[in-house]
Amino acid sequence: MTTDPIEVVRRFYEVLARGDVLALVGMLAPRLEWTEAERFPYHGGTWHTPEEVVQGLLAPLERDWEAFSARPVSSVAEGERVVSLGAYRGKYRKTGRSMTAPFAHVWTVRDGKIAGFVQYTDTAKVLEALQE
Repeated sequence: MTTDPIEVVRRFYEVLARGDVLALVGMLAPRLEWTEAERFPYHGGTWHTPEEVVQGLLAPLERDWEAFSARPVSSVAEGERVVSLGAYRGKYRKTGRSMTAPFAHVWTVRDGKIAGFVQYTDTAKVLEALQE
């Protein structure tokens, strides 16, 4: 298992694209700080356990979206901190509306595990897909 922060984050995106929730959970530190952007549909403050991330984010994304993806375009690292820039894409099942929204993700990687995540995104683009 690599402990290089950029490789850990790259692998996280790959596993997310495959939809392997068990593998994703295994990549998270037992105690972490995971924060979705305010006004993002699944914003729940800061989650502190892998189970909270699954219940608050991963399960709802799978339930609510068709072909949801988070694709990074570039990542830079300094120490344990990684910043990834990319875009979300998906089709909201309830409305049938698609969206594309840019994101910046700030990751903290310690001992080969994701210990922190902060999301920055154009929440208006995401919320437009939810409107009927």
